[in-house]
Amino acid sequence: MTSDEGTGLLNHTLKGLGVHHSPDCFHVPYEVGKGTSGALAAKIKKTRKAYEQSTYKVEKLIKKIHDCMGGRKSKKGLLELEIQVGEAVEYELDCLIDFEIAQKNQKTALLAKAEIGAVYHPYNTKTGKKQTTEKVTDLLENCFERLNTAAKDLSDTCKNRVAKAERVLDKMTATITFFFGMVSIYLENSTFTEREKSQIEEVLIPGYYLQAVANKEKNKDKKKDISNKSENILSEFHQKHGEFSGYSEDKIQQMQKAAVECAQIFQRSSSCVEGRNAQLSLRHHGLHRLSESSLKAQTVVHNYYRTNKEGETPAERFFEAKHGDLFQYLLEKMDYPARPRKRKREAA
Repeated sequence: MTSDEGTGLLNHTLKGLGVHHSPDCFHVPYEVGKGTSGALAAKIKKTRKAYEQSTYKVEKLIKKIHDCMGGRKSKKGLLELEIQVGEAVEYELDCLIDFEIAQKNQKTALLAKAEIGAVYHPYNTKTGKKQTTEKVTDLLENCFERLNTAAKDLSDTCKNRVAKAERVLDKMTATITFFFGMVSIYLENSTFTEREKSQIEEVLIPGYYLQAVANKEKNKDKKKDISNKSENILSEFHQKHGEFSGYSEDKIQQMQKAAVECAQIFQRSSSCVEGRNAQLSLRHHGLHRLSESSLKAQTVVHNYYRTNKEGETPAERFFEAKHGDLFQYLLEKMDYPARPRKRKREAA
């Protein structure tokens, strides 16, 4: 089960259902962003202002010296001004260093935060190769090492946000182990030959996993690169001549279905559930209160009426089968509403 770290959800998953809990990948960079984005931006603004003020002070003192050079200013007075300029220049350099460090920390945090989602995959999205738990652990720990370095001068509240996100690293890497373990169990319990299992595990699952990743990627360039890699991996599978050419059409479909199901075992996000929760939150906000019957009706409409861009409802995707039209069902099952009562005429 994939969800955030809500206590109720964790208890339901671990104690109620007794299943593996996978942390929602979205909430990790989200917590990091809440802890670092605003604070680092404020740090840049503060150091930039200090640098600009120090630069202005240096220019003002130098101008003052130039104005006094042709006047009757004593040597002692000029010497004092020169000392002040030296101190101001030194302070300006310190402010410049602080400003550059603040910029560097912000860039480091942004890159490390984005990299968390990029590396958290059972297969490398650039090469399609399998990533071991140890490899993913090293990559994620490296991200947080850089984040902690960037946040070292921030407040304890900001650091606690980063630490809160870092606490789920063990669960994230355990999910990688869980995924490959479930794939092995799935294939062991199948009727495929050893050669077919090897082809599914080494070619088809990585190919279809990258295909799913590409479909969810928003960046056009990254989407294209991942999609091309997926097509390259699966190209041999779709060729008429090659290692898969000796299989019947029925066998090809069985292997394809098994690979897609295995690839879908790894769930990084519970966004589909959160999208539903967000819709309900909007309803609650507008209506202030939803009754039990209204909540059930909203759930039915969401599952059996709302469609994606392919025209499929959540129920169709879940059951892998078409269902009847929702409103036709309602017309058949529900009585027509009664005629409204006529008001009695008031006595004249």
